Amino acid sequence: MFKMYNVAVRMNEKTILKDLSFIVPKGQITVMIGESGSGKSTTISALLGMLPAHATVEGSIYFNGQNIMELSKQEQLALRQKHFFTIFQDAINSFSPTIKIKQQMYALSALRKGHKKKDFLATIQVMLKDFHLPENVLDCYPFELSGGMLQRCMLACALYNEPDILIADEPTSALDMLHQQEFIQLLKKLHTRLGTTILLITHDLGVAAAIADFILVMKNGEMVERGHVKDIFEQPKHPYTKQLVANHF
Repeated sequence: MFKMYNVAVRMNEKTILKDLSFIVPKGQITVMIGESGSGKSTTISALLGMLPAHATVEGSIYFNGQNIMELSKQEQLALRQKHFFTIFQDAINSFSPTIKIKQQMYALSALRKGHKKKDFLATIQVMLKDFHLPENVLDCYPFELSGGMLQRCMLACALYNEPDILIADEPTSALDMLHQQEFIQLLKKLHTRLGTTILLITHDLGVAAAIADFILVMKNGEMVERGHVKDIFEQPKHPYTKQLVANHF
């Protein structure tokens, strides 16, 4: 499990996150929802140490009882590489256009675990079938694949890594409805198989309803409501959450 306590982020004298505190329960799927500009992606950037150099961060981020903020940059990077895996919004931007998928998937998975390429290929070819991808995808360049196929490649890398925490930042926003549903089902399959703790960021309540155990609601850099998915949809308390739910239905 990981926790964020009183995390505040400021950039260019503007407060982006305001004393943000929440817990992501171990082995559960937590979904953070909110409109564009609500602070969702900034939260993920703070968690991953990917904020711009001019940003200032206050507060604590705990993983397995250890405050990540107290570690050196090198220690933070090592911890995140070992325990976290992230799938970003537009998968095409996660891959170099000039390098074949095989090499990039190896770097994103087996290389991080110190595995040899021969062992990687034997394992990943089985995983590709699980994610409905042909073997020849490994010899393709990213621009030869659809957005849905690239996201499934990232899910295969996540499965290979077996991370403690899987973070997915708007992973379905660039996909059509059919591929959104397919991605969500594959993500749930991965969660069932590994028991991975998942934090998914989205502005789509349909996605949240389909996959979440718990929901965190963001607005203007603040957490305005949190709760079990059933409670959020059936008995929302904050006016903003009520508005989101009403607009969805």
